[in-house]
Amino acid sequence: MDLIYTNAEREDIGVLQNYELDLAFGSDENSFECVVDFNNHCCGFGFFLYIEGTEYGGIIDSVESKNSRQEVIYSGRTWHGILNSKVIQPDAGADYLYCSGDANAVIGDLISRMGLSDLFIVSDADSGLKIRSYKMNRYITGYDGIMKMLSSVGGKLKVIFNGTKVVLSAAEVHDYTQDEEFDSDQVPF
Repeated sequence: MDLIYTNAEREDIGVLQNYELDLAFGSDENSFECVVDFNNHCCGFGFFLYIEGTEYGGIIDSVESKNSRQEVIYSGRTWHGILNSKVIQPDAGADYLYCSGDANAVIGDLISRMGLSDLFIVSDADSGLKIRSYKMNRYITGYDGIMKMLSSVGGKLKVIFNGTKVVLSAAEVHDYTQDEEFDSDQVPF
């Protein structure tokens, strides 16, 4: 897979060569580290790394040189980490934020509320998941708040970078263990 790098304005510059990528996202880390040989050093602070059409990518927050090993380390926040670096707050004078509507529409409102509309867009398709007066925890991080809300209606968050923006959408969680057509004998464990 090609690991594409952009400048701070998200304009594609090229494909990173000979790299090691360690990417973590979910409830714990939401960060990445990418190691390249000093001769392949090409990125700077605020640049983006991504694998198009996947949820793998993020913003470079730090560039560190390891001269003893002739390596450069790019580290930063994944798309999930960027969401988690923002806080969802209740409206002024309110104790809690309540959310209602189609899950995608609610996520779109939350992205706008967190000031992330420049980087994130939300699918305008109907997700099929209805949020009904969901009481958001007070001052919860964006990623955690969205995940808890979706979990309350049996949903999950889909994240895909399309080369320009991070596209978010809600989807129903499917339990494949309950699928009668799934034959576990066909899977080599």
